[in-house]
Amino acid sequence: MAISWQKKSAHMPYDVDLVCRHVKVGEHSEQGIELDTRARPVKVICTGTELEELLRNLTSALNFIAGREFTYLHCNMDETPDTWWPQILVRVAQSLYTVPHRGKDYTVYVSPGETSWHFASTLADLVMWVKDLVNLPPNAKPPRTLADLFQNRAKENNLPIIWDRLETEDLKRIQAGGILAVGQGSANSPVLLAGRYEGKPGGPWLGLVGKGITFDSGGISLKPAENMGRLKADMAGAAVTMAALQLAAEMRWPVNILAVAPLAENLPDGEAYRPGDVITMMDKTTVEIVSTDAEGRLVLGDAITYALQSPVSHLIDIATLTGTNAIALGGLRAGLVSNNDRWAEFVFHAGEDSLEKVWKLPHDKGYQEMNKSLVADLKNTGGRAGGTISAGLFVGHFARLVPWVHIDIAGMAINETGASGFGVMLMAEVIRCWIGDYA
Repeated sequence: MAISWQKKSAHMPYDVDLVCRHVKVGEHSEQGIELDTRARPVKVICTGTELEELLRNLTSALNFIAGREFTYLHCNMDETPDTWWPQILVRVAQSLYTVPHRGKDYTVYVSPGETSWHFASTLADLVMWVKDLVNLPPNAKPPRTLADLFQNRAKENNLPIIWDRLETEDLKRIQAGGILAVGQGSANSPVLLAGRYEGKPGGPWLGLVGKGITFDSGGISLKPAENMGRLKADMAGAAVTMAALQLAAEMRWPVNILAVAPLAENLPDGEAYRPGDVITMMDKTTVEIVSTDAEGRLVLGDAITYALQSPVSHLIDIATLTGTNAIALGGLRAGLVSNNDRWAEFVFHAGEDSLEKVWKLPHDKGYQEMNKSLVADLKNTGGRAGGTISAGLFVGHFARLVPWVHIDIAGMAINETGASGFGVMLMAEVIRCWIGDYA
C-alpha cells in the first residue's frame, strides 16, 4: 500500500472530492459531515470550528468511504488555515493506511502553499513509514535488519546524515553493559545506531533517543503468551526518533540533531541475563536486575550515556516503556517525566500544538527512592505502583544534569488495528519550535 501525493490539476480525474472547511464560531453553517455517495465523484464535506473537531469529522468520513472502490482522492482545503495542512494530510494517510504489502495504492491531490506542501507530505510519509516498521513481524526486523531499514531510507532519499553503527564487539569496547545484557539471550545480536544531521554548524545539538526492542518476550521473566505478539511494537520509540531525524534532514532545517537507537531482542535462552544479576552500565552505574522484563530502561540508559559523549544541550527519550502508563493516562496522552521544568513545559506545549499530547508526571524524591538497591547503585524496577514515574526516573539518572524529557508512549504506539505512528508529529513540532527558541 502506498500513497502518492500530487499537486492539484484540472486535468486529473478523481473518484472522491473531499472538502475541509474551517467554520468560525458564530457562523451560520452546518458543522460536521455531509456525504453524497450517489454523486460522481463522491462528495464529502467536513467542517469544524477547531482543528481537533475537523479531524474527528474527517476521520469518520474517511472511515466510511475507505471500503469503497476508489483510487484518486481530491483534498480541497482552501478554506482551512495553512498551518492545519500537516495534521490533515497525516489524518488522511492514517485513515487510508493498511498494513505493509497489503491493500491498494492511492493518489491524493492537494493544493497547499509550497512550504506547507513539502512539510505536510513529508510528515505524512514518515508517519506511514513508522507505522510500516512497527507493524512488521518481529522475524522481519531483528536488530541488524531494523538498523538497515533506518539507514536505507536515508540513503534512498540522499539525506545528509552521518551514521555511527556499533555492533557487538563495538558495544563490548565501550562497555555498554545494559544493551549487551538485554541482547545476549538472542541469536540476533544488538546494535546501537546513531545518526547525525548538522543543519546549523556551530549551533547547539538536540539529542533524541528511542527504545528499539525489536521483540520483547520479557526474557526469563517471561510475559504471558496472550497478546505477546503485540510486543513487536516495542521498537516504536526508535522508529519515531529516526523519523524525526530524517524529517529534519529532508526539510534541510537549520538545526543539529543527534538520534540514537539502541536495538536489541529480549529473549530467554541459556545465555540470557537473569533476575538477581548485577550488571555494569556504560557510565559505570551498577544495576541489580529484579526483572528481565524491565529491559527498556537498560538500553535507554546506555544510549543516553552514548549521546552525552557528544555536545548535546537538551535530551528527549521516547519509549514504549511501561504498561502502567496506559493505565494511568487511559491511552489518551503519553506520560512525561523530566529533570527540568522549562524543558518539560516546552515539550508539553509542542504536544498541545501537534495534537499528540503528553502529561507531566510528578518526580518527587520518593519516586527516585523506589529505584534504590541494597546490592547495587540502582535496581531495574521500582515495582508496579508508580511504575511509569520510577521507570522514567531510572532513565533520567543517566541524563545527569542535561535538561531531559522522557516520553512514555506505551498505550499510544499501537491500537486495536496496529501501529498508530504516534510521536512523529510531536517530535516534528518539538524540532520546529526548537529552531525558534534554542537553535
